[in-house]
Amino acid sequence: MAATADADIKAIAQLDGRDVAALTEPMDVYADDPVTTDDQVAVYNHGERRIVTPHVPCCDCPDMIHRRPPGGCKHVRRVEYVLGERTIPAGVDRDALDDGLGVGR
Repeated sequence: MAATADADIKAIAQLDGRDVAALTEPMDVYADDPVTTDDQVAVYNHGERRIVTPHVPCCDCPDMIHRRPPGGCKHVRRVEYVLGERTIPAGVDRDALDDGLGVGR
């Protein structure tokens, strides 16, 4: 049991501000948005649409364009969480997660 708790603590410690935003901010992810191609998804966040190409990964937001953060911007990370390519650490407060993630509480 202690090994699992230690792994959860390490995983939570590695979450940065972009991970927190990806997990908690209201975002809607659509693979069938009219402006996307087969390999893109649209992420709606704070009234703006961002186009994410998950397999690259890239996004058309200013954070990705100007800073290119390791691990991607919050939109790329949100898509990865939705697709199950990023795991939400077990110790994360499920009540703080955005309902759009579709994660059980």
